[in-house]
Order: sequence, then structure tokens, then C-alpha cells
Amino acid sequence: MDGILSMLDEEHQHYVEGIWAQLDREFALHGIYASPFPHFTYQVAEHYEVEKVESALGRLAAAQPCFGIKTAGLGVFTGPNPVIYISVVRSLQLSQFHRVLWEQLGDTGQGVNNHYRPEDWVPHITLAYGDVDNSMVPHVIRFLSNQNFYWQMPVQALSLVYSTGTEYGLRNRREFPLGC
Repeated sequence: MDGILSMLDEEHQHYVEGIWAQLDREFALHGIYASPFPHFTYQVAEHYEVEKVESALGRLAAAQPCFGIKTAGLGVFTGPNPVIYISVVRSLQLSQFHRVLWEQLGDTGQGVNNHYRPEDWVPHITLAYGDVDNSMVPHVIRFLSNQNFYWQMPVQALSLVYSTGTEYGLRNRREFPLGC
């Protein structure tokens, strides 16, 4: 599986990593470490044609000025495998960038996950997934509810990441800086 995302700035990366550590200590939740970069995702596919997608990301990033995002509290994707996350406010600028990204990527990916389509996308920063069960959700939310999740942070680059199921990393060890 591959994904296109923006990593968090250093300050917020440390905040999220601290929350992951708290959730591991308090609830033995460590499934998040399968994707160890604090981030939010624009698109996920089973596989990308790496040269095509890197070319598209390079052009897109160079043409896009840096911008900021805001977060607004906690959320839960419900179902048999719940996901607990920090909600990213879907501003007009972020939505437009996301739509352009999808248009520019065109046919670079196979098995693209439709949950990330511009019409359905819920931008978020994942705090817990994979080993969360429904009985834990209220306890985890209660534990996190006294923390401030109203943040502002810059978006400065795009990244192409891969996951093999046992390994997760930056494809070709590079990011695509926005034209800041």
C-alpha cells in the first residue's frame, strides 16, 4: 500500500508522538506505530507508478505555495475497527489543494481508496487504530478530552510513503517541498 500525505511540522509531530506514547502506556494501544510518521493523508492506493506519481507530485508541490491548516478536536471513525483521530478543519484552501492533487495524479495509482476522494475525504491525524476495540473508545476519548486539540500548523511538503505490512517509509527517501 502507498499513500500521499503531508507530515506534521516538528512541534506538532512531537505532540502527536507524545500522545501515541501516552496511549501505549495507558491502554496498550500501539497499532499506530505501523505508520510511524505523524501526518494527514490525501490519497491511498494499493500501488503507484512511482516515476509518474513522483513527477506529478514534484510539479504540483512546486506550483503550490505553503499554507496552514487548523485542527479542531477529536473524532472517531466508527465500525468494528474504530479509529481515533484529531480532526483537521477542511478549509476552502485545503479542499481546493486536495482536489487539484487528485486531478494531477490522474492514473498514477492502482486500487485507489475511495474514502479519500475529494467528495468523501475527512482529513485527520490518526492517534489510534488497528488495536482499538469499541469498548475502549469512550475510555480513550475521556483520557484525551482534557488536552487542547485546537492547533495551527504549516503544510510545507508532500510525501509518498509505502507500507509492506511490516515496513513503512518514505518512497525514495524524499519529500516534495511546496513552493514556499
